[in-house]
Amino acid sequence: MVSHSTPAQPIAAELLDRIALLRTDAELMDDYARRLLATAASLSGRVAEPEWSRPTLARQAAACRTTARQLRAAAEALLTQTGPGRPRPRRRRAAPVVPPSADRN
Repeated sequence: MVSHSTPAQPIAAELLDRIALLRTDAELMDDYARRLLATAASLSGRVAEPEWSRPTLARQAAACRTTARQLRAAAEALLTQTGPGRPRPRRRRAAPVVPPSADRN
């Protein structure tokens, strides 16, 4: 008895783009978390620092990290839905992040 396997169909370009965008967004969320924590650290010891600011920034950073994990999980789930034997898409480089202060000009 001869068994034939069907060749894996390539992943649609639209789906690959969505996966790449999810991964890029995850990297951005990780960057936001780092920036929030850096801001919290820079407030440490300042006289005018509100007592709630550092814990609030830490919670926001944790939420960003959770979101980043969820975005990566969604990207991986899309890959697994495409079937076995299909090539994994190459990761795109994230666009440079413009600091919020540069947007005000």
